[in-house]
Amino acid sequence: MRVYILLAYLTAGLVSTAVHATPVARAATGSGKSYTGWDCCKPACAWAKNLNKGITGQPQVCDINNHALPTSRALAASSGCDTGGAGTAFLCDTYAPLPVPDDSDNNNALGFAVGFAATDCCRCFELTWTSGAARGRRMTVQTINVGVVGEGDANVTAADFVILTPGGGVGPNEAGCRNQYGTSWGRQYGGVAGAAQCGDLPQNLQDGCNWRWNWAGGDVNGWGITYRQVRCPQALVDVSGCSA
Repeated sequence: MRVYILLAYLTAGLVSTAVHATPVARAATGSGKSYTGWDCCKPACAWAKNLNKGITGQPQVCDINNHALPTSRALAASSGCDTGGAGTAFLCDTYAPLPVPDDSDNNNALGFAVGFAATDCCRCFELTWTSGAARGRRMTVQTINVGVVGEGDANVTAADFVILTPGGGVGPNEAGCRNQYGTSWGRQYGGVAGAAQCGDLPQNLQDGCNWRWNWAGGDVNGWGITYRQVRCPQALVDVSGCSA
């Protein structure tokens, strides 16, 4: 059994029996591209100012050792991306991507993403690849982070999704992974360039790094996608602690 399938059973107890996402009324739809990122920072949706009306709960954040912070402390905790190194809130390792374990066709995955509108916090979207090695495959992601168009990779637009992937590139926030793990990995944008480099990551992040090479079949960055807003699978809500 390959490592990336085994991961789905071992990480956070995620088990999903549904491989087809349920659209919401007046669902947002569109097309764009997929990218990867993992900056180790406190997710933007975990700040009180981004917890918009209609959100239940709040995104989980972790301490430097990947232990969940109590919700009473999480909103006010400073980000691990603070350049001075004094931040106490980091991206939990449980936000790494997961294939759906009981999907016999191995065509569906679960994960978390960076969107480009604060109103998307804790919402879920089904992505379907239209190009690249994953063409025809689907991934349901929950947006727990918010990016700023023009701040970082010039290729990324407001219609795109950055899938949270260990070793996926730290983007404009270079301090977070250095503060948490002492280093970062691969290209600033795009991260590691192949599965072999996933072995350079800490053990707890290696399976999540291997996801794109083993399940998606390649780099993932710049591949075409379509998206539609869907109801959040309970498996994602159980990890993030929020829904919208």
